[in-house]
Amino acid sequence: MSWRGLEGRERMHGGLLIAALAGVVQGIVEWLPVSSKTMITLIFFLGGYKPGTAYVLGLLANFGSFFAALWYFRRDVGAAFAGLRHPFSGERDAAILRYLFLATAATGLIGLPIYIAVRHAFSIATGGEAMVAIGVLLLVTSLISWRRERLAAAAASGEPEPDRVPGTATSLIVGAAQGLAALPGISRSAVTVTPLLLRGHDGQQALRYSFLLDVVGLLGAGVVPLLIGHGGLSAIHQVGLPVVLVLLVVSAVFSFLTIGVILRFASRLRSSVVTLAVGILTIAGAFALYIH
Repeated sequence: MSWRGLEGRERMHGGLLIAALAGVVQGIVEWLPVSSKTMITLIFFLGGYKPGTAYVLGLLANFGSFFAALWYFRRDVGAAFAGLRHPFSGERDAAILRYLFLATAATGLIGLPIYIAVRHAFSIATGGEAMVAIGVLLLVTSLISWRRERLAAAAASGEPEPDRVPGTATSLIVGAAQGLAALPGISRSAVTVTPLLLRGHDGQQALRYSFLLDVVGLLGAGVVPLLIGHGGLSAIHQVGLPVVLVLLVVSAVFSFLTIGVILRFASRLRSSVVTLAVGILTIAGAFALYIH
């Protein structure tokens, strides 16, 4: 075997190990108020991949968690489909359908232009520039998460609210906030739970409706890079299909194993501290790249 063949084989093995690690992280972090796509982006970037490729892989990884979310929220998803029979009625299944439809529409309106812009920016950015941008946005997420934690604590001190599906205005606000999560460093759950709390939902409701919307969000995050600008196909070609398959399979397995447990404790996690620390380390790493 030639030296080039050995080098290619070693690179593939290294890529598979990185993909397995990224899949484990995706399967756990997706359900926490921490940006999972950013963690995956950093893992692949530090593993030697270009910033643009790492960002797209961070989005594709969401597709693995989609199946776990679909199973976990299968009753609510089923209710939404049942709502198709009477979409404008006042019944709960119709209200869930309207919430998912309006929020997803707002997500697409905000998120698609952001995805295109970020992918273009990362395709020409240096590694240090990409890390600075990610680090700054992680600090923004830390502030949002800190606010979310304070709102959740205040909501927990009062009487539990009766379950109510988000209305039209709340659905549009939450969907637009989810669109902002296309930015690397911005946590989807942090920016969607916060407006739900501000609109009067208690902590458990906010978390549940945020993650119910995540069923559609995860599907979109995985599919969009394959349909818009061929970013997903380009990333698959660069890293190899086996690497992407390992990433998706491992993230799906760990999502199935952890979603219930992590959602039960997610509201108690001080994610603002975790995100703040990762943001500072990311910016410090960027300056280290500039120095070298």
